[in-house]
Amino acid sequence: MPTPSVDTIRRLLRPAIQEGRTILLEHEAYAVLQAAGIATSPHRFVARGAKVPDDLPAALAGKEVVLKVVSPQIPHKTEAGGVRVAANDVAAIQSQMADMLRVVADKRPDAEIHGVLVVAKVDLQPQVPGSEFLLSFRRDSAFGPVLVFGMGGLLTEWYAGLSGGASRLLFSAHDFDAQHAMEALEATPFGQLALKPSRVYRKAPVERSALASALSALAALGALAPEGDEPWLEELEINPIVPSGGKLVALDALAKLAPPPSAPRPPRPIATIARLLHPRSAAVCGASNKSLNAGRIILRNLKQSEGIAYGHLYAVHPSAERIENIPCVRTIADLPETVDLAVVSIPAEQAGAAIQGLVDHGKARSIILIPGGFAETGRKQLAERIQATVQASRERADGGVILVGGNCLGIVSKDEYNTFFLPSYKLPFHAAPGSNLAAVSQSGAYLVSFTSNLDGVIFPRASISYGNEMDVTACDFFEYYLQHEPQARVLAFYVEGFQPGEGQRFLSLVRRARTAGHGVVVYKAGKTAGGAQAAASHTASMAGDYDIARALLTEAGALVCETLNMFEDATKALSMLEDREVTGRRVGVVTNAGFEAGAVSDHLYTLELAQFSAATRKALREVLPEIAHAGNPVDATPMADTAHLIEAVQIVAAAPEVDLLIVSAIPATPGLDILAPDPVGIHEENVFAMHSLPGELIRVSRLTRKPLVFAIDSGRLYDPSVLLLQRAGIPVYRKIDRASRALAMFASYRLGG
Repeated sequence: MPTPSVDTIRRLLRPAIQEGRTILLEHEAYAVLQAAGIATSPHRFVARGAKVPDDLPAALAGKEVVLKVVSPQIPHKTEAGGVRVAANDVAAIQSQMADMLRVVADKRPDAEIHGVLVVAKVDLQPQVPGSEFLLSFRRDSAFGPVLVFGMGGLLTEWYAGLSGGASRLLFSAHDFDAQHAMEALEATPFGQLALKPSRVYRKAPVERSALASALSALAALGALAPEGDEPWLEELEINPIVPSGGKLVALDALAKLAPPPSAPRPPRPIATIARLLHPRSAAVCGASNKSLNAGRIILRNLKQSEGIAYGHLYAVHPSAERIENIPCVRTIADLPETVDLAVVSIPAEQAGAAIQGLVDHGKARSIILIPGGFAETGRKQLAERIQATVQASRERADGGVILVGGNCLGIVSKDEYNTFFLPSYKLPFHAAPGSNLAAVSQSGAYLVSFTSNLDGVIFPRASISYGNEMDVTACDFFEYYLQHEPQARVLAFYVEGFQPGEGQRFLSLVRRARTAGHGVVVYKAGKTAGGAQAAASHTASMAGDYDIARALLTEAGALVCETLNMFEDATKALSMLEDREVTGRRVGVVTNAGFEAGAVSDHLYTLELAQFSAATRKALREVLPEIAHAGNPVDATPMADTAHLIEAVQIVAAAPEVDLLIVSAIPATPGLDILAPDPVGIHEENVFAMHSLPGELIRVSRLTRKPLVFAIDSGRLYDPSVLLLQRAGIPVYRKIDRASRALAMFASYRLGG
């Protein structure tokens, strides 16, 4: 199917642009669709006050026609009385047209009425599922043009609300793959209704090839990229589009214009991020010599860094000789070397001058800008000045500087340095595994919570707070890790928003990461559907900004988490189980509590209980107490001691019918050795002993390649056991249903859905 040229579409948009309209008239929208190769019902536009042409009935054929008022102010015509069915003859059309226009003028005296569109009537059953569909594209500033296909007609929003959004699917128009789209549709209930025979339709309502053709045509139209600043298609919605004669025919169209999206900013030098993450020299602007301000805390943290070479850390201060026993220089120009990293922690009003000095004197290769008070508070000019300074530096032979921030917390690079302006006694970083994880967060406060919750369990190779992206973006860090540090096998992103075009770039990076076997976990903040405020659009009301981000990120291969708990749990599972083999979804569960066996059976998510073989059941009965349940889930009962429970875990782990394991223990039973040693001898348990429950479970986990998670639904008395297990690489959750959800996310992600 040929793609229309930009010039062809521009010619069709010209009348609306010349009249200053942002909405195309319906017949103008039809012309755009026809240019793209999408069928429309035969139609003729009759201007207001004009007579119906004598040849119109013959041109449209059929017994009846549909009359529709044409007004840019009336996108939903039925509510205004602007839709009529008339016999297909001149007199009937003329009479109905005049009466309809009187009704519309009375109901909408504010509307500018251009005339009436006379359309050949297509037989269909309105409001019957499977007879009407919605097909549209909407231009998103971050992700570009987004295709939407779903249930259509007057009940479009009702279907979406009733199904929780499952009555439609979203696709990126860029690099659109019709085969993939059809497979995704066929996996949904509404897609099956459209594409497969059913008890309602003896023959599939929509031919697969017809739908693939219509989707491809609209994707090609949406992906057209005009040059210049003239208005262009922002949204084109067909509702309904209906099956007719083996193809899909548009019966109603709404097209809106808007200025073209902002051009992406010039690319940043990705390789320079290595200087930012692994600096050997650093300077701090803004450390106080009198009080413990943010700059001084950063200086103190950098002083304790292992990565900064001795004698290559400096403070810039106008009068002090030393701060925290670190030598000071009076001005940026006085720095004795070009440092790999400069941290600017001074008020926004002075920050620009400091960055200008670092650039003009060539004293830094990377900059972290800590303070806020720029574009996010309305002072856009301060940010623009800094951006111009940084961009100008890129013309230098050395490639210039990169900048992270402002309004950011900074970076903790594992075993190298820490620029968080938080005292180490408030936010310690204890040695732990986790060098396969990079945590990248737009919110510094959330990154503090994330790293604190995982302290001693996972120490990411880098914890990056990037703020409001005045220069370096989340995508830049993403691309850096894929290109230069592929050891970061799991990438976790907390994202509040994407710069223009960066969402589309992020999707491309997700696909690259998944092809390379990396895990990508995303929490996208901001679930308010800003797009839904757009008047008159079904698409915007059922596919808001968050819906678009979630759908496209998921389709690209990211694990998108709906809650912060899910984000943390999924990140922990992907990082700690990254080297485990996933062969299926069959889970074996071993617990010592009946309520947990019931709870996990009720909350398997995408897992399925493994069906134990006779051999597995026999082996379990031989090691468990007599009253225990040897089926799956295994209920060892509180009578089981450490040996019983571990033997059961070993049997289930070895069972060929089991792909994954959940082990849980309510630890209060006296038979489990799971407490830390008691200094006064009240008990003899010792969680640190080789044959304690955690010790034995660690041993078993190292003998199997199957993913294993542990649940311990009890209080802080058992925190030492939790820490011990997690330090050994076993994810622990404090509720068994949370454990099953995390394992299900991990397994589904590794299996590809």
